[in-house]
Amino acid sequence: MTNKLQKVVVLGSTGSLGMQTLKILEKYKKHFKIIGLSANTNIKILDEQAKKFKISSENIILASKLDSNSAKKALLKMVEEKGADIIINVLSGIAGIDPSIAALKAGKILLLGNKESLFAEGKKIMNLSKKNHAKIIPLDSEHNAIFEILKKYPEEKIKNIIIPCSGGPFLNKQKEYPNKITLKEALAHPKWKMGKKISIESATLINKGLEIIEAHYLFNLPLSKIITKIHPQCSIHGIVEFKDKFVAYFGKADMKEHLENALLSAANLPSLKRKIKEIDLRNFNLPPIPEHLTSGMKIILNVFGNYKSTPKKLKKFLQKEEKLIKDFLHDKIPFKKIISTLRKLK
Repeated sequence: MTNKLQKVVVLGSTGSLGMQTLKILEKYKKHFKIIGLSANTNIKILDEQAKKFKISSENIILASKLDSNSAKKALLKMVEEKGADIIINVLSGIAGIDPSIAALKAGKILLLGNKESLFAEGKKIMNLSKKNHAKIIPLDSEHNAIFEILKKYPEEKIKNIIIPCSGGPFLNKQKEYPNKITLKEALAHPKWKMGKKISIESATLINKGLEIIEAHYLFNLPLSKIITKIHPQCSIHGIVEFKDKFVAYFGKADMKEHLENALLSAANLPSLKRKIKEIDLRNFNLPPIPEHLTSGMKIILNVFGNYKSTPKKLKKFLQKEEKLIKDFLHDKIPFKKIISTLRKLK
């Protein structure tokens, strides 16, 4: 356990994950001090947060008020030079990649909630973590669940991991996404409350593909040992198969628990009691993902397989994917065009 007050920067503080993170940090005022915040467009919430946590104006960044190059420089300066011990990266999209790299180059503890970082720059990020003894703690519910299981069973060797998949809002459709899907339908995740971009990625299962790549890097596993199963109840957040047992992490469909786990790990504080237990897999209905839902996941895995040694091409793909989602959110394209366009990208 450490008695040192940990200085924290939260990148993406006005998003869904960012706001939940600040609530957890508030709970542990004796252990954490927030020294910097960033947001993209929500100046109202950012100003409220800065006032509440007494953060000076030079330590808050509203990216949309700057050109892209200046915003990037400001973010990297905040990560590298403001004296933080912990960088919490919950930025959405490719904007989060360079801050992840900067945090690890500077030897910071990185609480990572930006999937794009590992998809595009996983090898570099894991090498920097090792070289600079900079810890990466995952925030995604699935990866944090597996992280916590492995903490409880440090001597066991991983045979496989199982990443559960809710199936999203279209699980019970009988064929691939129909022509007329409204924004409301696409955003209506049956269990999780998330930001708009990740909700669309969840509805297309693009998100699940990104999670597989994350797990590949975080747990140093070949893709063949990362299994996805349908679990609409969302009560199991991750399963690790060891030589002679399966161990599952059970929880509510809520990120607060995982954010708290990550912060406690970052500060070397005692873990809280979580529902981590051995299970008989035969007692759970965990079928494969229905074929008609797998397009987004397969696209991600194929692109990664083709370009994993070419980060520029992976970033270019992410850029196009981000734009397609933005176009759908602004009613410029139909839902199914997200997948049909991504399929054609080389």
